[in-house]
Amino acid sequence: MPEPMSIAETARALRDGRTTSLDLVAAALERADRFGARLGTFAERRDEAALAEAERADAERAAGLHLGPLHGVPLGVRDMLADSVAVTRLRDAGAVLLGTTTAMEFTIGLPDPGRPTAVPRNPWNPATWAGGASSGTANGVAAGLFPAGVGADGAGGIRMPSAFCGVTGLRPTRGRVPGPSGAGRGRPLDHIGPVARTAEDCALMLAVMAGFDAGDHQCADRPVPDYRARLNGDLDGVRIGVDPLMRVGGDLADRSLPLRFGSALDVLAAAGAVIVEVELPFVRELYAADMLTLAAEALAHHAPDLSTRWEEFGTVGRTAFTTGAFYTAADYVRAQGVRRTGQEAVNNLLGKVDLLVTPTATVGAPRVDTLDTPGFMAVFGSAVHTPYWSAVGNPTLSVPVGFSDDGLPLAMQISGRPFDEATVLRAGEAYQRRAGWHTEIPDMRGKLARIPAAA
Repeated sequence: MPEPMSIAETARALRDGRTTSLDLVAAALERADRFGARLGTFAERRDEAALAEAERADAERAAGLHLGPLHGVPLGVRDMLADSVAVTRLRDAGAVLLGTTTAMEFTIGLPDPGRPTAVPRNPWNPATWAGGASSGTANGVAAGLFPAGVGADGAGGIRMPSAFCGVTGLRPTRGRVPGPSGAGRGRPLDHIGPVARTAEDCALMLAVMAGFDAGDHQCADRPVPDYRARLNGDLDGVRIGVDPLMRVGGDLADRSLPLRFGSALDVLAAAGAVIVEVELPFVRELYAADMLTLAAEALAHHAPDLSTRWEEFGTVGRTAFTTGAFYTAADYVRAQGVRRTGQEAVNNLLGKVDLLVTPTATVGAPRVDTLDTPGFMAVFGSAVHTPYWSAVGNPTLSVPVGFSDDGLPLAMQISGRPFDEATVLRAGEAYQRRAGWHTEIPDMRGKLARIPAAA
């Protein structure tokens, strides 16, 4: 079976006649048959529809109709997002939807062993978690089940699984891409974005997904740049701020982190960037504000069903949603004040530097058998730096930077000014031109044999 390709590589192969969309989808489905169930990648597959869409894409190409680099490329889309405006735009650009991918219950909390769905596994070590909430999208890209996919991020739902699975994920500025529909509508922290092998692929997808939608009152009416055209491979004169405390990572940090993160900064400097020491403002306060906001908004959204359909919710979902009941309206208002103060402070800092870089998490993926232990989130949460950027809302890209001593991916996140995804992607692509971590493919032969397939 051929090695997985990026979107850009897939588009070139289609253009040059070295493959067809039908061949790509058939290969993806074969790989999904081999690995998807045990990895817990898919919530629902749509094999027949995907094959029909691939045939149509091939016929359109043969007739001279070319819809762009996504035409005929298979994608996975996180559950609850298939009817979103962003996904509709991708499909209108010719992308083929293989299926919807696994997420946590209502995209919040941790996997629930008591639910009938499989716990999403990490292709690098199936004894570990893929991360969440866009779990199946990230592990599907990492395992080569599809070149790229779509996720959503309210506290790290794109960036955490991308980091744990060793792929690339972008959380755009809120309003750059139309938000979720249905159950996800009205949650202002949720941002839809791409998960892919490369920053270049994220740029290709964002150019299609972004843009104003009158049906989303939080969507910004701003021009959409040609993100790919701005990927020039250099960072000459770009000032990148790094908090020295983030280099070390804290007491829980994997011992490989200082070396991996430091080496990544050296690569950015070799690309022309100027590394500047800064102090990130309100780190603990913004983390707390993000988590409080998520809990309160989740409770507000699900409260009617919690009172009438309690038994239908999983244990993890109940816990996550009812946590919001411990906060008062005054707590929520104060949290929004912290977010506004933090946004102002961070954007003032971004007046002095162009980008800010931190580890995405200070650890690799946790073992599945530790997820339901008492106090897991209280300890593990402090090792993940994604909620900070969710609270302020700035565009943030997670890229792999190497592996822990245990062979698990580690990652850094690159954050920029609001609506300046172009510079964030430029930095990620310049890094990936010089560091090949994003090209690493997990060898899953034999690793999944002891993992039961989902029913």
